[in-house]
Amino acid sequence: MGLYKIMIVDDEAEVRQAIARKIDWRAVGFEIVADAENGRDALEKAETLDLDVVLTDIKMPFMDGLELGAELSRRKPNLKLIVFSGFDEFEYAKEAIKLNVVEYVLKPVNAAELTAILDRVRKVLDEEIEQRRNISQLTQAYQESLPLLREKFLQDLMRGPMEPRVLGNL
Repeated sequence: MGLYKIMIVDDEAEVRQAIARKIDWRAVGFEIVADAENGRDALEKAETLDLDVVLTDIKMPFMDGLELGAELSRRKPNLKLIVFSGFDEFEYAKEAIKLNVVEYVLKPVNAAELTAILDRVRKVLDEEIEQRRNISQLTQAYQESLPLLREKFLQDLMRGPMEPRVLGNL
């Protein structure tokens, strides 16, 4: 599978740059396609990009990470959200759970921890793609066999009346 697309959102440029430098993104299956300094900027960029994951801080001006997460969940329900925060407050974590955040991480986060998180998220994305592929294959097989099933049913119907127990099982 190709690389998953990720956007990093934090109001501090140094933090965004440090996160970008800490990880061998290709090795963990991701590429950074954008960054943003606040939720409003991130939301605008997310509208034009085909993102798989948004890694966002909670506390930011204009629109915080939880507001961003709520809006992204509504607009792009398949997008995965990783929230990181310098605050170990239960209310933030509780709100993040409501938004189906895949990971809630406390700052400072080290490269090994972030790599492990990204690995888990990549596996979730891989599984979802595989499930969609399986559903697509089953749908295609059903669509291809439907004319044959109809023909068989009509042939059986033309041969004569069906037994009552056969009709009862339909």
